[in-house]
Amino acid sequence: MALVDRMATRDWLQSTEEQLIDLITHLRGEVKFIEHLPHCWACRMELQLDVERYYGRRSMWYLCLENTEYLEEEYPDCPKVEDYRLDNYWAQVERVRQGITKSDANTMEFILDRARWAYNIMGEQIKLSRQLLRMVRNWDFSEETEAEFNRINDSLRIY
Repeated sequence: MALVDRMATRDWLQSTEEQLIDLITHLRGEVKFIEHLPHCWACRMELQLDVERYYGRRSMWYLCLENTEYLEEEYPDCPKVEDYRLDNYWAQVERVRQGITKSDANTMEFILDRARWAYNIMGEQIKLSRQLLRMVRNWDFSEETEAEFNRINDSLRIY
């Protein structure tokens, strides 16, 4: 039975290593995008349209307004939606039809604040993922290693 358990553990280790590498790659891409965002007008406008028209459902987890309650509950330091004046796409269309082109909305400020906030979270997730990857690559089949892996994995909080 011990041989079967070790074989199953080896399969799990290989699968987990691949998943962690994919996760780290994904998170690094997200971090690079956040670093790029303040410098790219087109990306900011696309996110603004997504937040104002689709409530952020088509973009990053930290901009989805449907997740707001969860994020504010789970992360008290999360920039709160009610602190911003988010515009609505359809109201904006109506204003333009009426010849009004100015808006007092600060949707872009919300997007950039949420991105800066998420940047720190993803940086921490990358560190924890790398730590898990090192543990998987040096797995010694001990209960202590498994307990430490589970503790770190629980604190990772991936969406």
